[in-house]
Amino acid sequence: MTVASESVRAGLLGPGTALRLGIGAVYAAAAVPLFFIYNMLPASLRQAGQPPEIANLVFLAYLPFALRAIWAPLVDRLGRQRAPVYRRVVLACLGIAVLGIVSLLAFSPATGAVSITLAATALIVLIATATIALDGYLMAMLPAPERARSAALQGGGFALGGLVMGLGILACDGGDWHVVIWLLMGTMAALALPALAMPATPPRAFVPDAHEITRRGLWCFLIGPPSRRRIGLALTLHGGLALAGGMLPVLQVDAGLTLGQIALVSAAGANGVGLLAAWATGLALRRIGAWQMAAIVGLASALGFGAIAFAAPKVGATAAIALSLLVMALGYAFFVVFRALVLKSCGGPRGATQAASLSSLDAFVSTVFAILAGLVIGRFGLPTLLSLSALLCAAGAVLAFGAGRSADETDMTP
Repeated sequence: MTVASESVRAGLLGPGTALRLGIGAVYAAAAVPLFFIYNMLPASLRQAGQPPEIANLVFLAYLPFALRAIWAPLVDRLGRQRAPVYRRVVLACLGIAVLGIVSLLAFSPATGAVSITLAATALIVLIATATIALDGYLMAMLPAPERARSAALQGGGFALGGLVMGLGILACDGGDWHVVIWLLMGTMAALALPALAMPATPPRAFVPDAHEITRRGLWCFLIGPPSRRRIGLALTLHGGLALAGGMLPVLQVDAGLTLGQIALVSAAGANGVGLLAAWATGLALRRIGAWQMAAIVGLASALGFGAIAFAAPKVGATAAIALSLLVMALGYAFFVVFRALVLKSCGGPRGATQAASLSSLDAFVSTVFAILAGLVIGRFGLPTLLSLSALLCAAGAVLAFGAGRSADETDMTP
């Protein structure tokens, strides 16, 4: 981008506003295919006559999110702490992903399930790479406290993208495969456009942190006390939230919700409360430290799940919807807090790789606990599952409270 165009954009938006708009746009655009692939694609394959094992095969497309740390070093090696390079990678990945959606038109859900799954996997590889590059971009643009505060923009953008796509799907309910794919492409393109506003240079003079720990390798970073605390938080607090979230589909169906009601709750309700939760968490992070906020989220989760488990009422449709919204709100709050903690602890020439490693471990934990939810609720029932969720969240709150008092975390609070 030329100096002249950079000056024009800065004059129209201001560098700080352009940066915030771009960060939110990247995650809003990323949420569109992710929401579609996770929530709508399995149903589309099933409605087209595919057996359940084939319809569920599409969940394998999410593996790149849990494995992104594998190619994150390539992104870091290319970027070398240079914001303009990371920015170009982000925009290139989003642009190719938008164009790549067209490839889905070549296949039919009735006959091309495997090809659709492969295409979906390629899309998620591009989205995962864009998020890796965005982390590198933020570390080259902003000091640790400011990039930690950007986590609220990421969470809010992600919720907004899911909300827009979900409402679009509901609006064209009954439309054929081609209509849905064009909707997917148009929505992602529209939400990705503001990402072009991301400035190529920092809003003010900033020298990226060298982070001495990166010279000893990724393994030393992961076994260091700060990383161990973050991994522990994922294992406890996020594990408890994922366990509760994994039981929602079963709970909703057993409570008598129709597929249309479930779609409405997932599209509008979950992403709507997620948008509010991300905004509220971002405001809170301006006043208190991220670890303190993590402790609050953990305590609220433990008390909420514990109270419902103790009362153990027969869950009807209204209670199932309320519990779904609660789980989603807490999940988005955790997303913002965990992203803030990750972005504060990573930096240097391998900063994006560090962030991708922590995020990959967190995604793996979430996936495992969500899968275990079906086993627990099937064998032991809802009260036991919620009790386990409450215990894990309580453990996460205790860990977060202790981490917030640690000397090597104090200087990283917002």
